[in-house]
Amino acid sequence: MKRREAVRLIPLSLAGAAGIAKEVLGQQSLGQKGPVAGQGTLGMNAPGGMQQGCGLYAQYSQKVKIKLDWIRKTQSENLLEASYAVARTVRNGGQCWSVWDTGHSTQNDQFPGRNGEPEIIFNDFNPQKAKKGDLLLANRFSGQYEVLTEKDIFVISGPAPWGGDVKGAELLVPDVEKRRLRPYSKIWIETNITSVDGEVYMPGEPAPIGPFSGILGMVEYWMILADACRVLAADGYTGKVKGDEPALGEKTAWVNQSEPLMDNYYKTVMQQIEMIGGEIGDIRKIAKAAVDAVLSGGSVYYYSRYYVGLATEALGRRSGLMLNKTISDEPKHPVKLTAKDVVIMGLSKPNDDVDLKYLDQFKASGAKIYSMGPAIRDGRIPDGRTVPKSTLLHVGRCCDTYGLFAVQGFDQKVCPTSGPVMNQVYWALQMEVAEEIIRRTGNTPGVLFSAALKGGSEHNALGQLRVQARGY
Repeated sequence: MKRREAVRLIPLSLAGAAGIAKEVLGQQSLGQKGPVAGQGTLGMNAPGGMQQGCGLYAQYSQKVKIKLDWIRKTQSENLLEASYAVARTVRNGGQCWSVWDTGHSTQNDQFPGRNGEPEIIFNDFNPQKAKKGDLLLANRFSGQYEVLTEKDIFVISGPAPWGGDVKGAELLVPDVEKRRLRPYSKIWIETNITSVDGEVYMPGEPAPIGPFSGILGMVEYWMILADACRVLAADGYTGKVKGDEPALGEKTAWVNQSEPLMDNYYKTVMQQIEMIGGEIGDIRKIAKAAVDAVLSGGSVYYYSRYYVGLATEALGRRSGLMLNKTISDEPKHPVKLTAKDVVIMGLSKPNDDVDLKYLDQFKASGAKIYSMGPAIRDGRIPDGRTVPKSTLLHVGRCCDTYGLFAVQGFDQKVCPTSGPVMNQVYWALQMEVAEEIIRRTGNTPGVLFSAALKGGSEHNALGQLRVQARGY
């Protein structure tokens, strides 16, 4: 199917409303200023961006580091105040709730059995059960705003692309633009994120690749929890931590309870993100295998045990590739794989029994299997069978399964770095896939706009027609 033939399948009223006809001809939509076909070189960024010819991931990674550094330098006081507020709420017997943007959902790095997550925050918000004295950590909230004032909920918030507090809110559809948490917030944590989210543009594609909301939200979340745990422990609090790490013993190197931890968390994550560059060769090999699959009539699937993990980050994500498909166990997404397909498994631990079961199923199909995520537990590779030992290539080796900090009073280490690291490994892979497609075909793969943007759903519908016609 040719591009102009694909346009005929879109009703004219829809095309007119969203400016789709202009988009198909390589012109810009939604007022964006990214490059169009025939302008610049691969990896060229929007005006005011980085140098021409710089690879997509190099551009994206540099922007991530700049944004995280800005948050650290300007928002540390607010983040620390948030930590004290969480600790105070727990100590007073209140409930801490969270609907914090950590990717394509508010639970991308918070799921059942998540190693390193202290059991002091419930990852959801129930307006019926919420009570006076509770705390809500939220930047993506679509619930009942009146409950927040009626029950005097202590709100910690910040901007997210799915809400009207974000820069560029005028680009959002009315229902999303009116969602504003800032008037209800006691503590505001700024990120300078925009409603479009991504900022790295490819020739001929109006939607930028590479969102920032996931990585920024994850790092903020764990920075807040790190010092909340420290403050609680200094007051004699004892608590549980999710996951299967053996209980900490007398020989444990405990953190100093009088010194903030969030800066140490930030520095460790930044060091580990920097180490992704050492794996870029293997990431490119996986990207080539993924493009081989797409161009030969196969598909690329991203697996995580829980759908809220890598599976949801890979599917339908703003500033993400349209070609991706996903598999998960909870809820189950049954897929009939073939030898033409590629499966990339996202791990939170190297030897999870459910992951190993799926690995065997994937291998039996003849599909090519790769993996990403922590390969070690407490600094060592586990004995016996693991997913990283059993796939064609594994990336993301620079992080551990367990949390980073041993806080006296908590039975396991808290605050893992594997979520932010795997997020960045995943987006490095997406950009290598995009560049490989451009090198081989001369075409730019489809990238999603958020459905919250005006014209976003129409752009995505047209892009999916392209995916059906050419695979990407």
